[in-house]
Amino acid sequence: MNLRLLLLSTALAASMVLPDSAAPEWTSCAENAWCATLQVPVDWAEPDGARFGMAAARHAATGEKRGTIVYLPAGPGSSGVDAVTDERILGLLLPPEVVEHFDVVSFDPRGVRRSSPVLCDSALVATLDRPEPRDQAEFDELLTAQAAVGADCRERTGPVFDHLDSTQVARDVDLLRTALGEDQLHVYALSYGTVAGQMYAEQFPERIRTMVLDGVYDHSVDSGQFAVTGALAGQESFDQFVAWCDTDAACVLHGTDVRARLAALFDRAEAGTLPISASTLTSRVVSPLTRPDLPAVAAEIANLDAPAPATAAAETTPLPIFLQCADNRNDLGSYSDIQRLAERTRAVAPDVRSSAYDTAALCINPPVPATNPQRPLRAGDAPPIMVLNSRYDASTPHQGAQHVAAQLPGSVLVTHEGMGHGAATRSECTKTLVHQYFSETELPEVDTSC
Repeated sequence: MNLRLLLLSTALAASMVLPDSAAPEWTSCAENAWCATLQVPVDWAEPDGARFGMAAARHAATGEKRGTIVYLPAGPGSSGVDAVTDERILGLLLPPEVVEHFDVVSFDPRGVRRSSPVLCDSALVATLDRPEPRDQAEFDELLTAQAAVGADCRERTGPVFDHLDSTQVARDVDLLRTALGEDQLHVYALSYGTVAGQMYAEQFPERIRTMVLDGVYDHSVDSGQFAVTGALAGQESFDQFVAWCDTDAACVLHGTDVRARLAALFDRAEAGTLPISASTLTSRVVSPLTRPDLPAVAAEIANLDAPAPATAAAETTPLPIFLQCADNRNDLGSYSDIQRLAERTRAVAPDVRSSAYDTAALCINPPVPATNPQRPLRAGDAPPIMVLNSRYDASTPHQGAQHVAAQLPGSVLVTHEGMGHGAATRSECTKTLVHQYFSETELPEVDTSC
């Protein structure tokens, strides 16, 4: 029997007062970077109970230091330690002027990499590598498979498995603040890390000096609306791709009907004559748009449309995304619900059909308990926050960023008028605004476009 352990992860955890171990010991672990391990309560409802080691890292300012920024990692499943100890990654995250004048500190969220990682039997996990349900029987089979995976992961991982949501992570962040000796934090949150950022703004508004939410995940809408908004964003990004392909001879599909070619691929996927499912086809086409890599989208469609697509990559279940179930309850209760949602997403996204980043098939019977389900944001006491998003972001839609900004009194929405996921380093304009905000706590007076 194959009991090969699979390392999984999700971005979440907790904090308030430094536990008995007091300040952590920081040791050199990379060029211009130091690492430490903080002892964190498994469950912040019982701060004196069991603990685990949370890995953290600190990249020193390369010039005159003006402060410390805590980076809340993207994901779920991304390592903040890897990000701040690799200057190439750090340079993609933050403008060079910010890295020059600020220490940048991050961590592996609970369940991720070095911080009590989630462990599962890969043979059981493989049972989730399946197309979306095609009838009620397959829907029921999915529920059973997810329950089996959850029971196995819980047993192998231990108590932290049931305490992985972003309210716990927010408290872990405040423990990190205490360990750093900071009264207030500068915070840069990216993508799924913006959920922890929103939870931190709710729980510790007085501890925020500045906060940038970049590539904003809207945790305040239900699973159905999240899927519809994501599908619309994917369609809008695909429309940008089609416009480029129509006018630029560098597109390998230039001069052809791109929409018709993609529609034919969906017909084959739904008929079972394409070696990937319809949902995977959406992901393969939409995902490169978040970089944005328009030639890669054209190449993907051309390759799948080739006479012999037998070399197409096998489907895999996006397990780090699967672990976001801790923050997201899925309201689909039957195969009929899936069909109705598919009709809604197809109505707003006739070309790409669905969202490439929702949890429709992954969190129906979540192995990770939904302990922090979606709800309106309650952060009225937070200081002014910069909400930053690309206009065309198929991963975290601009519409979601608008919705979050509307729930943060005094916040300013900065829009990168282009494509891509994460906008802090997309243009000189966004770089300047982010650096100015961290350095001078100064936001534009009104919502701004770059």
